[in-house]
Amino acid sequence: PQWVGLDNFISVFTQPIFYRAFFNSFAYVLLNIAIGFVLPILLAIALNEIPVGKVTFRTLFYLPAMTSGIVIALLWRQFYDKTEAGLLNQILKPWFEFVNNVIIRNPEHHWPLNYDWLGDPKLALFAVVLPGVWAAAGPGSILYLAALKNIPDERYEAADLDGASWWHKIWSITMPGIKPLMLINLLGVFIGGFKAMENIFVLTMGGPLYSTHTIGLEVWMNAFMFLKFGYATAAAWVMGAFLVGFTLIQIRSLLKMRFTTVRSV
Repeated sequence: PQWVGLDNFISVFTQPIFYRAFFNSFAYVLLNIAIGFVLPILLAIALNEIPVGKVTFRTLFYLPAMTSGIVIALLWRQFYDKTEAGLLNQILKPWFEFVNNVIIRNPEHHWPLNYDWLGDPKLALFAVVLPGVWAAAGPGSILYLAALKNIPDERYEAADLDGASWWHKIWSITMPGIKPLMLINLLGVFIGGFKAMENIFVLTMGGPLYSTHTIGLEVWMNAFMFLKFGYATAAAWVMGAFLVGFTLIQIRSLLKMRFTTVRSV
């Protein structure tokens, strides 16, 4: 080994690809939160309200958590297949034909019937986010369902007596009751999104045109493909420092909250 001082950190901050990876990671996290953060809450509310089959639905929703992330990524890779065998292309083929024949009509601007979802730089990041959202929605809903059980039924009964609508009950009773868990999950989604690598590597390997190249993939590729361990370690330290700062902000918010439990008589 040779002492290089801060050369690795200087190399990190002078590489345009690092800033592209940082931007992609931030966009990945924002898409993950925008698409998948509310979905587990809605599933938990639905599970809490259905009269029968609760155990069956809980089991089905939790199954993705028992499956390897690599298996899920390979499954969605077949789902996104750009050929006629791709399930997504088969599902959307009637819609594409309707758009081409009724709306566009110009053959030069027709939407391709067999679309390359992972090969389009404008859609690749969105396509990569969906498998993670699908896999995490079910297990996340089980956690929110447990939090919903701690909200006293008397609050909903009082709201019914006051004539509150279902939306006011959700906004004024349900959401405040699960707010601490929402903040904890937000922290987990943020950290997990910045470290995302496996599904991106399987689906796109950072392409096309570096549109899905994230910091986690940048660290892994430089360490284990290019054997640039110093650069990879420096990039990991930068990512870790950013995540530690965000974590401290979240912890300060959690410390201001009051956690209580409900006992049934």
